[in-house]
Amino acid sequence: MKYINPAALKPAAISIASILFSLISGGLILAMIGKDPLLYFSLLFARGMGTSLGIIEATIKMAPLLIISAGLLPCFSAGLWNIGVEGQFLVGAMLAGWSAPMIGLILPLPIYLAAVLFLGTIGGMSWILIPAVVKARSDINEIITTLMMSWVAINLVTWLVKGPINDLSTVPAQTTLIPMAYRMPQIPFTRIHIGLLIGLVSLLAMHWMIRRTTLGYQLRVMSANKKAARHAGMQVPRLTVYGLLISGGFAGLAGACDVLAIKGLFQGSWNPQYGMTAIPLVFLARLNGWAVIPLAFFFSFLAVGGEFVARDQGVPAFFVHVLEGLTLLFFAASEYFDRRKL
Repeated sequence: MKYINPAALKPAAISIASILFSLISGGLILAMIGKDPLLYFSLLFARGMGTSLGIIEATIKMAPLLIISAGLLPCFSAGLWNIGVEGQFLVGAMLAGWSAPMIGLILPLPIYLAAVLFLGTIGGMSWILIPAVVKARSDINEIITTLMMSWVAINLVTWLVKGPINDLSTVPAQTTLIPMAYRMPQIPFTRIHIGLLIGLVSLLAMHWMIRRTTLGYQLRVMSANKKAARHAGMQVPRLTVYGLLISGGFAGLAGACDVLAIKGLFQGSWNPQYGMTAIPLVFLARLNGWAVIPLAFFFSFLAVGGEFVARDQGVPAFFVHVLEGLTLLFFAASEYFDRRKL
């Protein structure tokens, strides 16, 4: 029988403990505001995982999380911080919603889908280009620049969809509805669109790239010690741009997938805030692509179950974001105390 080193299980145990403590803390918050935490969590799990509808919806909601996480893996592995995922996601989604009705009329379906997804990817990359360049040239903090660019994107896409790209035939501010024939196809015999497969392939490809390629090795060395990377002849500015552009590109791709598969259009007030979920998710997975998959399903289940329960219990659907934030706080605290023991 193969011996399992307990130390190898420690990272997973810390992540699981962080989730459990966040649920306990969330229960205390619910009790403080007069809600029954046992009833809330029992309904959350029953409706999120106890029904076929909940499982299917959670699986569908995984797709953008997997795609965004695929981009965050090399970015975070390089010691870079892309906090502006929301803006890159929305730019990619807006470009997809605006271009799809026009491109669909002139290109066959496979090429049309590839073109729209590519356009969304370029949109996300373009929106992180400025933070990437100023980080590479002047070492300006990318946390600040990506976050500022995200706020600009939120307001820019809102203005565009209310003005230049607005569908004047409808009252709400939105782009032209994409016909069902031009939507992203579903996986055969399921209600789940192929964006899930794109997410899985992208995630595992980035996982392999980080661990098995020269570029991935260089990104990890840069994270560990930039001076050592420069001394070894690595082009740190170029690697910085690569890491951030990959992250922004996948965020834009996730936006395009969501529009093509779920929304069918882009609305000015729409912002699902997947980045708020993907960032703690990737850290809980400890930058491991395989570990991202079950955690992505868990966070998706929380979101879906939270929406179902909110209708009956009067607890806002965004309470699940509180649980996600608590999970990250407990994870950070556990990491801090674990390192102090070393």
